[in-house]
Amino acid sequence: MPKRKGKYLGGYAEYPLFFKGFLVFGIILIAFIFIYYTQSVIEKIKEDSKRVLTAYARLWQMAASESAGGPEIDVIFEEIIQKSDFPIVVTDANGEPQAWREVEVDWDDTTYESRQKLKKIVEEMDKHKESIPIYFGDEKKIINYLHYGDSKLINRLKLMPLVEVGVLSLFVLVGFITFRNIKRSEQRSIWVGMAKETAHQLGSPLSSLLGWLELLKIKCESDKLEKDDSEIKNMIKRMQGDIKRLERIATRFGQIGSTPELKPTDLNAVVSETVAYFKQRLPHAGTGVGIKENLGDLVPVKVNAELLSWVIENLLKNSLEAVNPKNGVIQVSTKLDQDKKNITIEVYDNGKGIPPREQKNIFKPGYTSKKRGWGLGLSLAKRIVEEYHLGKIFLKESIPNERTSFLMIIPIE
Repeated sequence: MPKRKGKYLGGYAEYPLFFKGFLVFGIILIAFIFIYYTQSVIEKIKEDSKRVLTAYARLWQMAASESAGGPEIDVIFEEIIQKSDFPIVVTDANGEPQAWREVEVDWDDTTYESRQKLKKIVEEMDKHKESIPIYFGDEKKIINYLHYGDSKLINRLKLMPLVEVGVLSLFVLVGFITFRNIKRSEQRSIWVGMAKETAHQLGSPLSSLLGWLELLKIKCESDKLEKDDSEIKNMIKRMQGDIKRLERIATRFGQIGSTPELKPTDLNAVVSETVAYFKQRLPHAGTGVGIKENLGDLVPVKVNAELLSWVIENLLKNSLEAVNPKNGVIQVSTKLDQDKKNITIEVYDNGKGIPPREQKNIFKPGYTSKKRGWGLGLSLAKRIVEEYHLGKIFLKESIPNERTSFLMIIPIE
């Protein structure tokens, strides 16, 4: 059953709100589990690092409490400081650097500038990690402070949540694009199938109508219609015109999904013929609806006139439904662009316009703002222009209750 105004028909483009909510909730839950697990691992490694650093500080303190001399200090430096894989700076009680490792200063660089840089590194370390005091003897006299930061491994692990979210987002994006392409392919197959079935269904009654019309003509001729029977002749002529139009419609539907034949064509002639057809069916209440033509000087371009006239008809039909039947104005303009590489066709009307929130959806298959209809017109128009003629069609402008303008661009070569 068709949905309300501005929605999709056929159930292809809209999914239940529950399903969407469930999908979003699932993605958020997976991301939360990944991040929570990673953060717990990082915190565990941080705790282990702190225990190792505390053990280093105790070794240093043991050496100091035994009045260790230079050799003992050298052993601690070579076996502990030099072999550490995380940033360490050891300072004296006054904050002067004594030894360091895995920082931006070489271990043997003792220049004034390096020491000042080390002090800034220590300040930054202390903002995130509490320094560990090193005591001397039983008097608990502080002789050094051990400052430390996170290892390279921990710093890399800190980026893991971002990496996980990025990978998950990429996975969702790829899945969304794949699903959308599959959905579009399915929709396209459905529309093509519907078009060809429509052409097939129109074919049989058209053949029958043509036969009956031919019999009617023969009957009228055999009865020798007088001049005052011109009304009947005119009716027969109109019936022939309408049947020819039905044949064109069937031909158009039959070409959907096939490679159309492109021939050099005067687009002004296509526009004029289409406009003339609609002018015969305009409402005439009040001042009525006027369709104006503003045709520029064009060059022949290879197109399928049958399909392109269908696009123009769709745009004109939408405009006729949008304008006020008493004072509506529709204008069709054609011109060459400045580079003379493209022909532009613009269809303008002063109708009710398209709400801003719906403008991005108007070319999607199944979208319609009408109570009746399948939402095929603009989607097929887009396919005809962009896939069959390698051109462009888009909504140039739409101001509600003021004006709407569609623009078609057809390349000359």
